[in-house]
Amino acid sequence: MIVDPINENDIIYQDELVCILYPNVKKGIIIWNHYNQPKNMDSLFNLGLKTGKQLQKEGIEFGRSIFHPYIFFKAPYYSREIDYSTPETEINSLFGEGQIGIEPRIFIRVDPNKTYVFSSEIRAYRPENINLSKKTLSEYLKIISINEKLYSSLFPLIITKKQPAYNLYTSRLVLLSNNGIKYKKINYPLNSYPIERNSEILVSIPHLTREYFIL
Repeated sequence: MIVDPINENDIIYQDELVCILYPNVKKGIIIWNHYNQPKNMDSLFNLGLKTGKQLQKEGIEFGRSIFHPYIFFKAPYYSREIDYSTPETEINSLFGEGQIGIEPRIFIRVDPNKTYVFSSEIRAYRPENINLSKKTLSEYLKIISINEKLYSSLFPLIITKKQPAYNLYTSRLVLLSNNGIKYKKINYPLNSYPIERNSEILVSIPHLTREYFIL
């Protein structure tokens, strides 16, 4: 499917980290947030999502001790041609089958050239270094495509002589010699968790309302 370029009329919101498109625009990249639905409350799909900082400001207890000024969305798991037939086929193209309806999720649509991706695992080790992993979503998609091809081409070697790791700054796959050790220690900024499952997009809108949501 040929997709027209994104223009100003497609954009509902933009800041220095994210560019969100109108939900019905068949362009861009769909990303998702997993949320915890509070009991005895209307669906957050209807009420909208709020940052931890905004919830703290409103005096709402949500079981966290860190009050982030962002809502965290998952970056895509795959970099491949997108089927824009329906939102469901788009999501399947980017994240694989079975991503819809299995848990509470909210989906939004972003411009990959004006939206930035960060490595989630940095927050567990050196949160002050998070900006060292900053890259556009377009760049991130190219990197995970290269990673997938490299991993596939060297798979037998990975099993016997190499251990895969991911650079948290560049998001690139690195193959380490394991010297016969099945699980060799990997030092920061390398990490053993697949980068395509541990990358995030930050949305700083204090209250992200239903008008942004797909599905």
